[in-house]
Amino acid sequence: MRKLETRKRIISVAFELFSEKSYHDVSMEEIARKAGISKGGLFYHFPSKYKLARAVLFMLLDEWLENLKGQLEGLSGGEKLRTLIDAAFELVTVSPKLSRFFLELYEESIKLNMTGEWDEFYERYIGSVSSVLREAGVREPEKKALLLGALVDGLALHHLLSGGKLFNVDEMKKEVLRIMEG
Repeated sequence: MRKLETRKRIISVAFELFSEKSYHDVSMEEIARKAGISKGGLFYHFPSKYKLARAVLFMLLDEWLENLKGQLEGLSGGEKLRTLIDAAFELVTVSPKLSRFFLELYEESIKLNMTGEWDEFYERYIGSVSSVLREAGVREPEKKALLLGALVDGLALHHLLSGGKLFNVDEMKKEVLRIMEG
């Protein structure tokens, strides 16, 4: 149990630091110090900064998917679609630093030749979104899941680069909803 608590504390501290600074500006020493453990203890739980950062990101995204599933229970098809779009936009507009962290970490996975580690998560994410779209009665849910991901990811990047000033979020939600329903 103590190992699990330590691991959770490390992930929490790492997320806090990765939210404040860029991935490259956070050191394992800083994470260990803030988590109240030795650097060796940190490496016992996570053999590299990349593995720790990936654990942080995937945990956050898994929590987002689980939270979304809870929000969708008992909703009609149209309500599910609107809730999915709202949740996707909330993910990228409420925490633009999360988008930056995602991009930095994926770039690091390319440098380390570890992009294959993302495949299982990506399949689960696209599968979950496809399932919601199917339940919402959207035609071609697999294609629309990819399209929704691309739209939201692209808008997240524009939101990040413009400091949130480039587009009206509510207008974009309406347009994405129109595309998904069409």
